[in-house]
Amino acid sequence: MPSLSTAQYSFSPRSNGPTYSIGIPTGSSISSTSAGPLYFHLEAPTSYQWVALGIGSQMAGSTIFVMYADGNGNITLSGRRGTGEVEPRADSTLQAGLELLEGTGIVNGVMVANVRCTTCRLQSSASASNSPWIAAWNTGSAIDSTSTSATLRQHSGNGRVQAQVDLSQASISSDSNPFISGSTTTPDTTSSGSSPTTASTTSTPTSSSGGKGSGDDDGDSDDDSKGNGNSNTNTGGVTFGGTDFNAITDYQKAHGIVMGVVVVLLFPFGAIFVRMGGSGIVHGVLQMLSLCALLVGLGLGVKLGDMRSMKFASTTHILCGLIIVGLFLLQPIFGIIHHIQYKRNLARAGVSHLHIWYGRILMVLAVVNGGLGLKLAANTTNGKIAYGVVAGVVGLAYIVVCVLKRKGAGRGLTGAWRKEEAGQQLPGYSGTPPEVGQYANGSGPPAHTGQRENVVFK
Repeated sequence: MPSLSTAQYSFSPRSNGPTYSIGIPTGSSISSTSAGPLYFHLEAPTSYQWVALGIGSQMAGSTIFVMYADGNGNITLSGRRGTGEVEPRADSTLQAGLELLEGTGIVNGVMVANVRCTTCRLQSSASASNSPWIAAWNTGSAIDSTSTSATLRQHSGNGRVQAQVDLSQASISSDSNPFISGSTTTPDTTSSGSSPTTASTTSTPTSSSGGKGSGDDDGDSDDDSKGNGNSNTNTGGVTFGGTDFNAITDYQKAHGIVMGVVVVLLFPFGAIFVRMGGSGIVHGVLQMLSLCALLVGLGLGVKLGDMRSMKFASTTHILCGLIIVGLFLLQPIFGIIHHIQYKRNLARAGVSHLHIWYGRILMVLAVVNGGLGLKLAANTTNGKIAYGVVAGVVGLAYIVVCVLKRKGAGRGLTGAWRKEEAGQQLPGYSGTPPEVGQYANGSGPPAHTGQRENVVFK
């Protein structure tokens, strides 16, 4: 019976569940910047609808390999790219470098995929002691498809795990199939890997070296809710957990909702409020509350980035977000100076125009950066459309209010708007000032009407 070579590294995230193996040939050029030969092994009972192995610490930006039944007694291996907490997308370039090796197939109710990849890249060095990987699985009726882009049903919350793998223990001596004992044959390089390949031989699936545990076989990790349910098949070299994927999803949603509401609704509402004649003091309070909410959203984003091991300057969204929030902190200063000068002079000063246009530019930049965040999180198309529509409607409403005010359409309104207009339209004197004892403009005293005037002294 064929067995796994002891040179490559094997692990199983849960008892009686999927088994994964990794092997890197000595001298392989694979790294975080270059592709190179990589061997991996997927194994799971046919009660699993699909089983996946991913290179990376999270779905977004990861390289994912999915195994499922093809309906013809064999398996399909699909190479995909993770774009976020959504179904990964089939990648034809990655698929072209995947080769199914001897030992692949479905035997005795167990799916097996022995794979050589030449288009893979790591997210670490080939000898890193803590290389990030992810694994996922789902149970259910067989997919039975030979398409590498078949639709996958989402796994349950406990149907995935993060692993830090010691790749120094995954080194193999030669660039050949390490999953069949005594195999020294280099894989057939004539295979394009663009479509599922049928194994040339039938072999008995390998078994995990881990003993039976209390884990169930339904794939949804019912027992794992009491713990992580992880069962490493080797004595060391892999650490499970580290990141709660459900927590990542929760933080991502919270960050997106808070920031979206603040930049698309709250800040624009505060700006529209004062343009419609609202109190300047109330305007300031509203915008300060919005700024506090913005800082809460920033905190959620920083925590999310830390959970995903993302550096502050690793993406345009993160870098721009930090800069934009920092610039927003200056806006209250400009607003206070504007308020003091306007109250003193009843007219706008240079800082007034700075305050207004600085705020407008920041709101536009924040909305654009929110769109970049949706892209980074691989939000649904409907979600992106909804965000764009709401932002567009609010932006249009603000423009309409500004135009109507400039044209004087709202002069009848009361409040700050009317006061501001009155302050800007105080009548000026023309000509020379009158001399003492004279009336302005050379006119004489008002004519006496002949009617008695009542004078009341207070």
